[in-house]
Amino acid sequence: MNTSFLARNIKYLRNQKNWSQQDLADRLNRVHGTISKWETEKEVPPIETLIELSKLFEVSIDYLVGNHYEQEHYVKEFNQLYQINQADEELMQIVDYLKQHPNFKDFLHKYTNMSITDRKVMEDIMGIFVNK
Repeated sequence: MNTSFLARNIKYLRNQKNWSQQDLADRLNRVHGTISKWETEKEVPPIETLIELSKLFEVSIDYLVGNHYEQEHYVKEFNQLYQINQADEELMQIVDYLKQHPNFKDFLHKYTNMSITDRKVMEDIMGIFVNK
């Protein structure tokens, strides 16, 4: 198990619910310090707690520990929809990044709704940074 995925996902999912570490600790009948240790990879929750976390966050244990079956499923559907024949690892990384960084997802969504002219300006600006 990749503990960095687990730590990041616990923190991410907790933040998605707008819960503090204390809020999560209260829901699991744990102390605040335990949640902090999980999120900093100092400890790993036991399997019983992983089950509780998956129920609280409404995700699979696989997702919680970093086995992104759900992500792969979405990418497969995307590939079918857009008739892409092979698994696109870069696309999967982008999907994961967007899930972990909702502010960037919001920015990207706004970008897709911009006028063509405004998007061209943004692309020119981004090109300056990318091509350096």
